[in-house]
Amino acid sequence: MIEIQYELREKDLKAFNDHQLKSVQSVQKSMRRHQATIPGMLILIALVSWFYMQDSLTAAWLGLSGLLWGVFVPLYLNWSMRRKVFRLYSEEDKSRILGKYTLRSEPDELVEISHSGESRIQWKDLLRIEAGKGYAFIFVSVDSAVIIPSSTVSSGNIREFFDDVEQRIEKAA
Repeated sequence: MIEIQYELREKDLKAFNDHQLKSVQSVQKSMRRHQATIPGMLILIALVSWFYMQDSLTAAWLGLSGLLWGVFVPLYLNWSMRRKVFRLYSEEDKSRILGKYTLRSEPDELVEISHSGESRIQWKDLLRIEAGKGYAFIFVSVDSAVIIPSSTVSSGNIREFFDDVEQRIEKAA
C-alpha cells in the first residue's frame, strides 16, 4: 500500500486543461493553420509582390503581417481557449476540487481522500495514467482525471506511486 499527499492548486487545474487541449485534433489543426499556413501564404504573396511587381512597400507590409500573425494570433487563441475552459468551473466547483489530497494505492482500488470526503475507484474503472511536465494524470474518464502535481507532493514517493498505479491499471485491464 503506497500513499502520497499533495495539494491541488488553481494553476494545476489549468495545467490539466492545457494538457487536454493539446490532445484535441481540431484545436491543434487550428493552431497549425494560424502558426504556419496563413502566415506562409501572406509571406508568399509578399515575395510575389516584391519579385514580380517590384512593390517593396506592399511586400514589407505583407511579410510583417504574416510574421505578426504567426506569433500573436496563436498566443491570443491559447489565452482565449484557456479563459473559456476555466470559466466552466464555478466557484463552488473550484472550492470542491482544489485543496489537499491523499491518494492511497490498495490491492483492489485507488482511494482518494480530500476535504470533501473519501472516494474509492476500482482499478478496472481507471483508463490510463499519463505523465506530463511536472504532473501525473490518472484518467477516470476521457475528460476527467486525478491531477497530481509533483511540486506539491508533501509526503510519499511520487515515482514509486506512479509505477505502482501503472502496474495495477495494466493488471486490471
